[in-house]
This record gives sequence, C-alpha cells and structure tokens, in this order.
Amino acid sequence: MGDKTITLADFQSRLRDTPPAYQTYVTTPEGRRQFLNILIREKLLLIEAKKAGLHNEENYKKAVDRFKTKWQHELRDYQDSLLVEMYLGRLRSTAISVTDADVRAYYDQHATDYTHPVEIQASHILVSTPDKAEQALARVKAGEPFEVVAQSMSMDPTTAVRGGKLAPYTPGSLMPEFESAVAPLRNGQVSGIVKTPFGYHIIKKLGQRSLPAKSLDQAKGEIETRLQRQKFEQWAAQKQATLGVKIDEPTMAAAAAAPLDGSSAGQPNAAASAREMEPVR
Repeated sequence: MGDKTITLADFQSRLRDTPPAYQTYVTTPEGRRQFLNILIREKLLLIEAKKAGLHNEENYKKAVDRFKTKWQHELRDYQDSLLVEMYLGRLRSTAISVTDADVRAYYDQHATDYTHPVEIQASHILVSTPDKAEQALARVKAGEPFEVVAQSMSMDPTTAVRGGKLAPYTPGSLMPEFESAVAPLRNGQVSGIVKTPFGYHIIKKLGQRSLPAKSLDQAKGEIETRLQRQKFEQWAAQKQATLGVKIDEPTMAAAAAAPLDGSSAGQPNAAASAREMEPVR
C-alpha cells in the first residue's frame, strides 16, 4: 500500500484499544480479516488526506495544537497524581501510620459510639460568606422550606439538588465543627451559622436511628481509617504552618461567585466539599 505498512505490532496495538467483546471476535478468522480491512481503509484515507494537503490546513494545525496542549496538561496531572499517591503510601507506613494500640485506645475512649451506635440524618445549606449565611438563615426562619433555600442558595451541588440532604453518617465521620453543631439539635431543628473550612453552613437535623453494637474487631477498619485521616490532617496543618501557607479570602469569595465553564453564576464547583461532607464508608 504505497510506503505504508501495517505490521503485526500495529495490528495488536490497535486491537488492545478495542472493547473486550470485539477482541474475542477478532480471535476468529472472520474477525481478524474484518479488523484488518478496517485498518487498511484507515491507511487509504490517511494517504489520500495527505495527498490532498489537509495536514497543511490551518484548522488541522490548530486542532493538533489544542490536542498537544491538552495532552501536556494531562501528562502533568498524571505525574503529579502518581507522586501524590506514592507519597501517601509512604506516609501511611510512617507519619500517619495507625497501630493496633491506637485502635484499641480509640475504641475504649469512644465506647458508647460502638456499644450504642447511632446513625444521623441531616441536611445543610453551604454558602461562601457570612452575609449569605445570614440571608439563608433568615429565609428559613421566615418559614421558607429548608429544602427550597438549599436548592437556590447552597454551593454544594451534590446535596443542593436533594434539598441539602446528606448521606446518613455516624459520629466521627464528618468535620468536628459540623458534628458539634448537630449533636444538641432535636429532630427537625435548624442550627445557627456554622463555620467550617469549606464555608458557612445552616444545618437541619432530620433524625437518627440506633444501629447494632460493634465489637473492636468489627470496628477496626473504620477506626483505622478515621485515625489515619486525623493524623493526616495534623500532618497537613503542620506542613502548612511551616511553609507559611495563606489563603486570600477576598479572592476565594470572588471565585465562589464566578461561573465555571458552563456552570451557572453563583454556584461554584463544590465537589471537594461534597466529598468531605459525605462520610467515608
């Protein structure tokens, strides 16, 4: 086919990119022939496209440049993510490691949480500033349904669509500030303004139910995860202090009001806060 050759390596490489079901089909003589014909036709089209000079057209060059830029970003993201995962693995066996003695001590100190555990259901409205929190609370106090206010004001998209409803959680799963605000509430009662690292919350306790007791062995994995998270937060806070990390609050407030790639104004991407608010199972 001119100066174009389809090698066995080309054939196998392209085949690896196809769905598993098709790969099985290509183990048959008919399947191999069909797949080879597809590759041949692609090569024919490529030869003719180059003959026609399409590779010199401006829209082609711009598309390739966009792909190169996107690929470079994805490569950097992958490299950074890989380094983060590798270092987290190292931390888990060093600075944030959890021993059996740590687990036992935590279980004994929080015995009631395991001998008489409860599961709590709550909703929240998350906003970026104290002023917005005051507005949200005022609307709720004026008798507007909590769910309606959450849908129109909360910047946590995961829960806002559910009227602010969070997944059920057990004590110790969420941020201490959040849980401390919920603890004294009666079912149906709404909190005041609660500040956490993610912003300002108005919280409504929906209810709670008793769960079966858990032995130390049954609770071990959950406690290890919880303690490891606590140790990581301490490690991260220490590093931030050492490096002098500062947050530009006015810029953060402006970011909360800015639209992001097709999202509506006033509703920033709060995926990170949603993930943190949802308990780890």
